Amino acid sequence: MDIPPMENFFGLSGRLAEIFPSFEYRKQQADLAEEARRTLLGGPGEILAAEAPPGVGKTFALLIPAMTEAAATGKKILFLTAGIPLQEQLIRKDLPALNRVLGLSLPFGLLKGKGNYACLVRAAEASESGRGGFLSFGDGGAASMLIAQWLETTETGDLSELRLPPDSPAVAGVAASSRACLGFRCPFKDRCFSRKALREAQDWSVVVANYHLFFSYLLGAGKPFPVPCDILICDEAHRIPEAARSSMAMSVSADDFARLLRHRAVSEGASLLEHGSSAGRIAALSGEIRQETARFFDLLEVKVPAKKVSFTGPCEELRYQQAVVSEKVLELLRLFAPLVDEQDEPDPGQSAAAVWAEELRRVRYALQWCTEVKNYPSWAYWKEGRSLASAPAAPFAELADSFLSGAPDSIFFMSATLTAGGKWDYWMRETKIEPTRFFIAGSPFDLPAQMEILVVDTGMDVMNPAYDDTVCSVIEKLVESNGGSTLVLLSSLRLLGKAARALRRKERHYTVLVQGELPRSELLRLFREDRTSVLIGSASFREGVDIPGDGLTQVIIDRIPFPHPGDPLVQARNALEGRAAFSRTILPEAKMLLKQAAGRLIRSREDRGRVAIIDGRVLQRRDWNIPAALPQVKYRRLVVSSNLAAKSVAPAGPV
Repeated sequence: MDIPPMENFFGLSGRLAEIFPSFEYRKQQADLAEEARRTLLGGPGEILAAEAPPGVGKTFALLIPAMTEAAATGKKILFLTAGIPLQEQLIRKDLPALNRVLGLSLPFGLLKGKGNYACLVRAAEASESGRGGFLSFGDGGAASMLIAQWLETTETGDLSELRLPPDSPAVAGVAASSRACLGFRCPFKDRCFSRKALREAQDWSVVVANYHLFFSYLLGAGKPFPVPCDILICDEAHRIPEAARSSMAMSVSADDFARLLRHRAVSEGASLLEHGSSAGRIAALSGEIRQETARFFDLLEVKVPAKKVSFTGPCEELRYQQAVVSEKVLELLRLFAPLVDEQDEPDPGQSAAAVWAEELRRVRYALQWCTEVKNYPSWAYWKEGRSLASAPAAPFAELADSFLSGAPDSIFFMSATLTAGGKWDYWMRETKIEPTRFFIAGSPFDLPAQMEILVVDTGMDVMNPAYDDTVCSVIEKLVESNGGSTLVLLSSLRLLGKAARALRRKERHYTVLVQGELPRSELLRLFREDRTSVLIGSASFREGVDIPGDGLTQVIIDRIPFPHPGDPLVQARNALEGRAAFSRTILPEAKMLLKQAAGRLIRSREDRGRVAIIDGRVLQRRDWNIPAALPQVKYRRLVVSSNLAAKSVAPAGPV
């Protein structure tokens, strides 16, 4: 099949120019689309890695050739993203527009994980718990009543349809869960909302999903993704290693055992199974497991009193106590074996016991894994409160294999930040992915004329007692001098709170919006609508903030985003790679994150502004070569006065 040249769509007189009066020709976008076309025409096995800065129009550049081929051949596209904002933009805006541009009517949809849908079993249990009324969560049962009414009319069971906060306990009480799913044993399986979404997705030509869902199947459960594809597009591909690690991570806590041992499957199973000499054994064994797990986690507190600490090897006393718990759990599982065997006719009681037993096996395995510490430093192990956790610290081949498992004909990896200083080494090492083609687009904007970078040198490191107050004073002066219209990106919630208080301690002519006080989508809406407002956020706001025009003319970044040295994953990686870990892993990652944050500023040809980084090391540490990862524009260095009472910011001239 011959895909038309991309000039037909992206040229000065192409299809996009015909459809959209505000269309701007961007050579970088046309070149990326042509590279995608060549990748598709290259045949099975082609893998394109593409980096394009904000404003290029990556989504259209990849989807126009992909959808053209899908329409002609019947191929299916799977489009993976890291975050909700891009998914919503694809479904609500981009895909409908692309169908119109191409004169197509390709069906598409958003496939979500189980937890985004209502579970009819859990809803029935909640109703039963209410004994004919509605469970109250401090609201007189209003939320439960709303959910019950909604369940009578909803077609999709998508919990986002509810006008309730996502963290509402009433919503959590009816949300589906992979771990609690009864599967084929479920008495409501024919009406299951999650299963319905999967059935419908088989007929979509373009399926949008996120990495968490993708990896939960391939890495977490060791199963194929339920919707096969021929063309795989991975946007925000710099987030792939993090998402993969998250899907393979394990954790176990005292609460996990307590929750399972008071589950009604235990009492119901006992009533179904016990007779004669075995009477009371299940209840007694459950009590013994509760006692032994309590001893384990009490011992953990004695041996490791710190709130969060890494393990580099096993503790023999903890291993012994873990073995005691594991053996008793195995005995309990053996008693439940008759209820766990597959049945021709699903029985709700036996189904619940089977799911409960599987979850108990998972918790037992997690306790063993986290206590044995067999794979350090390839895996990190740590204690956090009264829980243990573990996650892969080193790159692993299974990540790259997961993308090839369904044998798609063509794979695309794209992001605004895949390279460090124009080199692909870091991303390729972290993912083990070996593309057959590479593409790097320049910015479509005249960045030297549109922006500058200010490097503010406070002369102190983060451990200095005056650091927080000094940074907050700098932020206040920069925001005031800019008249608001600022995105402030901070590395800790502690500093976020202090900066918010500093900007709110007196009346301003601009509104100060703060992460955590409203849902993210609402904060961004207000920030977009109020052109003088200031938004203070943490690392999550480095992405998904798109405010073209004079509503955003300054981005303030508190420091180079190095990870905390006490992070268990960082410590394991340092142990694995030694002194080379900083240059091979930590520095490239920090450069990519800084590049991502700076990319929030210029989103169109009309945008003007500055990026301020409150970290003198950007220019002082020439061996780090931080400026090579940032836009090649004019730098100015500002020095904080030694008079900490005034904390004035004095210009040191252009650099």
